[in-house]
Amino acid sequence: MTKTLMKGNFTARIKLLKNVKILFSEIVFGTPGKRCEGSGLCRIYTVTGAKRLRAHSRRIAVILFVNSQGRLGIRLNQEDLPDVLASEVFNRDVFILEEAFALPNYFARKLGILEYFIPAGEYPLVRRGNWLHIVF
Repeated sequence: MTKTLMKGNFTARIKLLKNVKILFSEIVFGTPGKRCEGSGLCRIYTVTGAKRLRAHSRRIAVILFVNSQGRLGIRLNQEDLPDVLASEVFNRDVFILEEAFALPNYFARKLGILEYFIPAGEYPLVRRGNWLHIVF
C-alpha cells in the first residue's frame, strides 16, 4: 500500500510495510563532541519540538523506522539536504558515525523497542531514487 504522507516540513511517498514502524522526526547531523560538526547523529527532535527551535543548517526532516529484523534505520530525501550535509556527510557510500548514539527513550518507545544504542562506525548508505537509507 502506498500513501502520500504529509508531516513536518516534507511530503513523502512511502510504501507502508507490515511490521515496520515509522516515526517522523528531525535530526541534527554531526558529532556531539564537535558541537554538531563532523559526521554522525548529534540530536534528534520530534517534529513538533523542532518547530520551536531556531533553524539549524544541519537539521533535516527524516523518517525513523525499525525494520522487520528489529534494526533501526533512517530514511531521508536527498532534496532536503542542505549543501553542507550533502558535501560533508552524505558524499560517499557509507555514513560515518564518529561517536556512539543512544536513541532517546521517547523515540524508542514510540517505535516499540526498549532501547537502541548505535556504536560508532561506518554504516552502508543506500541510495534509492531521491531517498537515502541508513540501517544501523
